[in-house]
Amino acid sequence: MLLTEDQTDQQSLLRIGAEAAALLVGRDFCALADRFGYALAYDRKVSDAIEVDLASCLAQADQELEQATPWQTVKYFKPNATNLFAVVEYVARMPEGPAVLVELIVSGDGSERHITLEDISLV
Repeated sequence: MLLTEDQTDQQSLLRIGAEAAALLVGRDFCALADRFGYALAYDRKVSDAIEVDLASCLAQADQELEQATPWQTVKYFKPNATNLFAVVEYVARMPEGPAVLVELIVSGDGSERHITLEDISLV
């Protein structure tokens, strides 16, 4: 997703992270894929890759679920050669109980920045 210049502040990125997490929790894989893409899709259809990776992640959850408190954060990178600008981390509880970490990466150079779903993992 292409970001505008006024979407790179902490509050805007937190709102975007909450949107991505809500789409994942609601299992709207097509909307999530269309809006954010998925860095780990490789040669798979993006929405299918997100769905399969979430299912794999949830299958690894222990029988006794850890009670992780949902939280969110934005971490900015120092200027670097890889053009990484920020990471947005959002922990959300799935309806089944496990908490998952949704990570989005903001990258780009100059005034053009993109945000992409980077990873989904258990907390």
